[in-house]
Amino acid sequence: MLSILPIESKEEQARLCALCDIPYDAESLAYAAWEEGRFLGAAQFRLTAGRCELRDLACARGVDDREALFIMGRGLLNFADRVGFHRAVAPYPERILPALLKQIGFHADPDGVYGMNLAGVFDKHH
Repeated sequence: MLSILPIESKEEQARLCALCDIPYDAESLAYAAWEEGRFLGAAQFRLTAGRCELRDLACARGVDDREALFIMGRGLLNFADRVGFHRAVAPYPERILPALLKQIGFHADPDGVYGMNLAGVFDKHH
């Protein structure tokens, strides 16, 4: 079963980021994806200046599980929206597959900056 969990310590965040070949960012919050004890990937994001910055979203070396990345990306955006950050950007799109960003819901503006309005995206529909 897939589990998406916040990374609790900065030491663990640094270790898991290294396994994904992404630069550790001590200022970022981070999530990790696991399946039956196997580490699948990590995400780093910041909640700043009224927006969520999705900085990194990557599989661990030797893993190709885009579904886990999609679920982790959507989960962290849902968290951001719930705590009052209703705009998301991907300031480093070269560090995340463009097709994955689009699948998550990001759109590129004419300058190639990926963004997303989170207002209402995760509201329950009846």
